[in-house]
Amino acid sequence: MNSYVCFQPARKPLFYLLGLSAIVKISVLLLSGPSFHPDSDGYNAYADAILDRGRAFAPIVWGAEAIPLFIFRFPGYPLVLAGAKLVSGGHYAFVTVILQCIFTGVAVYLIYRVVERLFLSSRAALLVVAFYIFSESMLYDNSILSDSIYASLFNIVLFGLVGHLIGCWRLPLGRTAGLAALWGCSILVRDNGLYFTFLPIILTIAIAVHSEGPYLHRIGHFLIFVLVTSGIIGGYIALNWHRTGEAFFSITGLENWLHPVFDMARHGYAQPFGSEDLVSSIVRETMPDYGFEAQLQLLRKLHEDCQCTPTQVQSVVFAKYLSAVTAHPIAYLRVIWGNFSRLGSVIADPVWTVNEFIQQGTPLGRIFPGLSTKSIVALVQDFSLPRLVLMLLMTISTVLSTAAFWLFIFGIPAMVASEWFGGKRTNDRLALMSFFWLAFMSVAIAFSMVRFEMRYALPVIPAALVGVMYILQRLSQLKIFHRSRNGVLSMTRRA
Repeated sequence: MNSYVCFQPARKPLFYLLGLSAIVKISVLLLSGPSFHPDSDGYNAYADAILDRGRAFAPIVWGAEAIPLFIFRFPGYPLVLAGAKLVSGGHYAFVTVILQCIFTGVAVYLIYRVVERLFLSSRAALLVVAFYIFSESMLYDNSILSDSIYASLFNIVLFGLVGHLIGCWRLPLGRTAGLAALWGCSILVRDNGLYFTFLPIILTIAIAVHSEGPYLHRIGHFLIFVLVTSGIIGGYIALNWHRTGEAFFSITGLENWLHPVFDMARHGYAQPFGSEDLVSSIVRETMPDYGFEAQLQLLRKLHEDCQCTPTQVQSVVFAKYLSAVTAHPIAYLRVIWGNFSRLGSVIADPVWTVNEFIQQGTPLGRIFPGLSTKSIVALVQDFSLPRLVLMLLMTISTVLSTAAFWLFIFGIPAMVASEWFGGKRTNDRLALMSFFWLAFMSVAIAFSMVRFEMRYALPVIPAALVGVMYILQRLSQLKIFHRSRNGVLSMTRRA
């Protein structure tokens, strides 16, 4: 994959952009302070327990609680908070936000280098990273949540390996081991990263295929990555065995497997709790609604009635999830589609990002009204030119972002199919775009199938942006080709 012509890179624009984003992020941090969310309290409690002589890692009475916090949450992000608290005490949130911004900056630098070489264009690379910097990344860099660091580690590893593939840099086995360690750490930040480990493994296999020399040397990156990542996962399973007496990886499914089932019922797609199983009986008896607190109460009641350990309760709710989606496949597909179709606003919609930040990070609430019946009626009843302008800006930004989203979703497969049925060999760039498409779709569909929030898509926004840029570049080249062809034909006719 080193078939790239000589190209003179331009790094100054990137550093100017990073400097601008640093000014914006520091200004936001100083004006509004770090953003705290409902999950922030759990992470803080975990961090405090780590600093309390490692109490978070001590053995517990397994089965005494329905959802033991230090087992349910993963230790990666609490360790970051604990380190910040150890260094700066009461200013830990500011230190954490600054650290998150630094990690994002490293990821942005790698993304820029890769995109610049892929498209042989500094402008294209600058556009991709600019959209990423001012996407949801801006919001969650400033939040005491695990999303920012997880997304940065995710992209540092993937783009680090891609950069090796296309010749941006060379990765000795030691650096590949470092990337594997970072991937393992990302899994300890967000456990769902375990499911996406096939993505860097695909890249290490591609490295082996495109390498030369002895067989063991060619597969060295693959072996190192698998061994280091497996060692970190195995170490965490051993820690859980030490704390609970049972070897397992995660119990986050406790609060997640029933989400799509509740969505079926909430939206009226199906009645999945009409049977006589234990979960359905408790839902009918105790749940006044399908809100988050009611769901937690269900888990506590389920734990109390069956006298189960958390892993056993997780098995019960997973069985209910499977039976519900099997019994109501159309309703389940409607839930998945409803989640997936919302992704259009996260690809390239800076206005939506500003709205989200102001709504979640400040007491002001939304300032950009969307184009809805309610907004139009309010505007007609009390006309305001500034409000109309804000509404139009929001609408235009959302439409463009949604168009970019669907262009990426259908454009890459269409190009692959066109080359396949045309009897052409898929070129290296299109192969990489297919990988980015696979990465995006894997993350987007996986979360859409269970529990979806916009922040979960943060790690794969760069993949989508790269894909959109590739499609636009191909369309531009096609347009130029047709123009030059028409010009030649015109000159021939005149002659």
